[in-house]
Formats: sequence, structure tokens, C-alpha cells
Amino acid sequence: MEYITELLGIPVIRTEWRQQSRLPFFLNEKYYFEQVKLGKTVCLFLHPQEELDPVNSLKKHLRRIGEICGSPMVLEMPRLTSQRRKTLIEARIPFVIPGKQLYLPFLGTMLTEKCDAELTGTMTDKFQPSTQQLLFAMILGGCEPMLLSPLSKRFGVTAMTITRAADQLCRTNLIKKVGTGIGAKKMLVTECTPKELYQEMQPYLIQPVRKTVYISKEDVQPEMFSAGLSALSHMSMLNPPTIQTWGTLKLSLEKDSYTSSLLDSDRQCALQIWKYDPRNISQTEMVDVLSLALSLAEDEDERTRQCLEELTERIW
Repeated sequence: MEYITELLGIPVIRTEWRQQSRLPFFLNEKYYFEQVKLGKTVCLFLHPQEELDPVNSLKKHLRRIGEICGSPMVLEMPRLTSQRRKTLIEARIPFVIPGKQLYLPFLGTMLTEKCDAELTGTMTDKFQPSTQQLLFAMILGGCEPMLLSPLSKRFGVTAMTITRAADQLCRTNLIKKVGTGIGAKKMLVTECTPKELYQEMQPYLIQPVRKTVYISKEDVQPEMFSAGLSALSHMSMLNPPTIQTWGTLKLSLEKDSYTSSLLDSDRQCALQIWKYDPRNISQTEMVDVLSLALSLAEDEDERTRQCLEELTERIW
């Protein structure tokens, strides 16, 4: 019997959705679509064909699909971790897990029968910058065990800062701190794959850029690094942006030598002030891919999103 009918007592009629040819190729690759009538409400059900993208990407996918379908959209999948369920509910993204949970806010409905036996975090706070650096270093390292003792030098922080960052990661219950058996040395370990760990940690991630100002191109300093769309163009097939973007950890210029908005596109460039140095994560002169993706999270340009998705897919 149809799960939704059993719980809500309304008829459910599933038919083929005939407008998917109007969607970009990458969305047709990611989802299988069904038009579903829930009682008198017509919806579009999306069946992910691979692991779910981060919630920011999901929102963009739904906005794009919504431009065509014009009706409520619902994710339907066989399983979902508790953290992902929480994230979807916070974002008010409808979903159905047959036999387990149903969240249809447009019908004013949320029902739960049972939950998967799984790890759930006790974290409620956003990550500190040092914590996010450790996490991204671990993900980019393939989620291999990561020894803590060298990290203080690598990230230019105290051993106590590394310890606190590691403890914050461990409070998510997705990463553990274990002994190596060699003296008192500790290392971080996880059973997650890089993609799983990144997706599960989404609620705790911070925007790495404090603010963006505009400076004269003549004021660019050697210690600044390529950031934003400029960095993305170096790392992908994206064309270089008209306004070049640089990153720095500290704004050392006089107040009258920068502006909060772009005044002269010929003479100025953008300067992002970062909360941490992403080059410590990538161990190159370039920003790391994950921090770059977060810094561009609000950029809705389809070419930008596609280039970022291609870069992050290389990591998994």
C-alpha cells in the first residue's frame, strides 16, 4: 500500500512528468522525476540518483526546477541520516522516506514512524575557524587518520588551539580522537568517506570570508592570494572575472585607501578578508577547493556552480 495513503488517508496518483527535457542536463542526471497527486495537491517528486548534494546546492536545484514545474517539490529516497533530515527540515525542503518519515510542510504534515540506527551529533554551535581547517584537511586527505602533533606548525596556531578544534570535531560523533600507541600522541579518525563527512558537517560550517572591500590594483601585496572567481578561473575552465579578487587574513591598508563598494572597475579589485588561511589546508599557494566553494556559496551563476561541482567531485 502507498505509504502516504496509509499515513494520511489521501489517494496518491503517480504519473510521468513530461517537462524534464526543459531542464539542464546535469539535473536530469541527478534526479528521476514523477508527477504525484496527493489528494487534490499536485507535486513533483524528485528521486536522487546519487548521494544528495549539500543543502545550498539542493536549494538552487529546486529553484531551477520550480521555474518549470510551478508546484511543490518533494525529495523521495530510501534512507537519510539524522543530520541530513534535520538539515532538510531546517531548510523546509519536503521529503519522504517510505516507511520511516514524511515531511510535507506545504500540507502542514510531519510524521515519523521510526529512525535508522545511526550516530547523531551533540554539536549545536558553528565551527571555529581552526576547527574548519582541521576538518577540510582531513577530508582533502581522504579521511585517513590524521596525527594531531604536526598540525600546530602547519596551521600556525598553538597546540591548545589544535586540541580545542579536535575536541569540537569529536563532539559531532563523526570523528574520534584515539591514541597511536606511541607516547601520548593522538590522531583523528573517522569511518565516513570524504563526501559523507562533508555532507554531514554542513550544518556546522562557517563562511570563511569576513567581508569584502575594494582596493586599488596598485595596493595588491605579495602576501595576498587569489580568491573568489579569480581562484576558480585558475582551477577550472571558468573565464577570468572582469573584477579580480584577492584574499588576505588582515586588512592592513589605511581606511581611506579602500571602499566598501566598487567605484572604478578599471582601477580597483576586490579584496576578501578571510577568517583563516586556506593555503594551510591545500598546502599550496592556492585556496583549497572546499573553502573556495563556501566563499562562493551565494553565487547563483550556473557556470560557477557547475565548475565548483566538478572540482568537488574530484575530491570524492
